[in-house]
Parts: sequence; structure tokens; C-alpha cells
Amino acid sequence: MATYLSKTKPLCRGLLLWIILLATPAALADSPPEAVRQIGQRWDTITYHWPKSRREQGLTQLLSDIHRLERRYPRQPELLIWEAIALVTRAGISPSLGTLGDLDKARNLLLQSIEIDPTALDGAAYLTLACLYYKAPGWPLSFGDDEKADAYFKKALALNPDGIESNYYYGHFLSKTGRTHEAMAHFQKTAMLPSDPTQPYLSLHLKKKARQKLAKLVARSDY
Repeated sequence: MATYLSKTKPLCRGLLLWIILLATPAALADSPPEAVRQIGQRWDTITYHWPKSRREQGLTQLLSDIHRLERRYPRQPELLIWEAIALVTRAGISPSLGTLGDLDKARNLLLQSIEIDPTALDGAAYLTLACLYYKAPGWPLSFGDDEKADAYFKKALALNPDGIESNYYYGHFLSKTGRTHEAMAHFQKTAMLPSDPTQPYLSLHLKKKARQKLAKLVARSDY
């Protein structure tokens, strides 16, 4: 768990992608961990369950609520990560001339979160950075770089070796960069992992995609 300009590749949405309800005053009064959990659930629902026609509006509202939480709980790495994820998800849904600027902003937010706590959300900042470096266009348009992507994927997996997103997106990266057998292993693991109850829609989506991609790779392999 994603084109935003004609020369770009699809954005990772996983990392990337949870809205039960829009934030209420009661939700904003919660401690940061509970507030963050609700942000994550809302992102999952907006991105993978809402009709496509409503997703941009939902993500814009989600970003507004994240900004309100950030004013109340400054320097919360989890909120910085979710702001970055919401930005790139919205950019993938509705490309514009400001998309590359959103990618730069997202990268800076993720680097800030790592400075505060690199283990926040099980290393989600590293995974999202990996997806950004893999999917963003390279120089001179943007900062895309496969070597940096690979390094960030490995850091994400070191912190969350059994994550559905970390395994699926690294498998996708490996399959697109010619490392087919490694990719198959990660897709197989993704398909076998139990669904994450905090990200039910994303879990189902990525497990299904992993099975489909694994089947295609097996069909093209020497086996």
C-alpha cells in the first residue's frame, strides 16, 4: 500500500494508505497514540474503501485534522509520518503542478520524524521514504533514486520484518529491478501474513496483489 505527472511512476500507496468518522472534539482530546491510531484507521478507509470520487476530499480533511493535532502535540513523529503519507496519497489521486512540491515536503517530514524516533510506527518513515525514492522521478525532475530506495527498504524491514506493507512493497521494488526470486519470497510472505486489524482494507488489498504478482512471476520463472 499508487501517476501524478505524465513522466512519473505511480506512487506507493501503502505506505503509504485507514475514515471511520471525521475527527471530533472528543477524538482531538485523546492522547497522541490514540489520536494517531484514529488517523491511521481513517486513512485506510478513505484510501481503500471510499468511492474514488470522494477520496481527494477525504484526504484533504484528514490533512487538516492532522495539522490541528500537530499544533496540539508538536514533534510527534507518528503525526509527521501520517502527514507525509496523506500528502503522497492525495498527490497520486489528483496530480497537479504542485505534486513534486508535495513529494519534497513529504520527504522532509519523514526525515524529521526519523530524527525524533526512527522506530515510530514500526519504521513506517523508512518504508515511505523507500517508496518515494523508488517511485519519484529522478533528477532533474525530482529525487528518485533506486539505490537509496533499496537502502531504506532494508531499514524498514529490519524494524518490521513481518509487516505486510514492508514485504509487499519491497517485493514490488525487487520485481521491477530484476531480482525476481527475492521478489517472489517477499510476495509469498505477504500473502501468508495475518491481516493487520488496524489496517483491514489495506491488508486485504496488498495480500490479494501479492498473490497475483507471485502467480505471474512463477508463470514466467524457470520452475
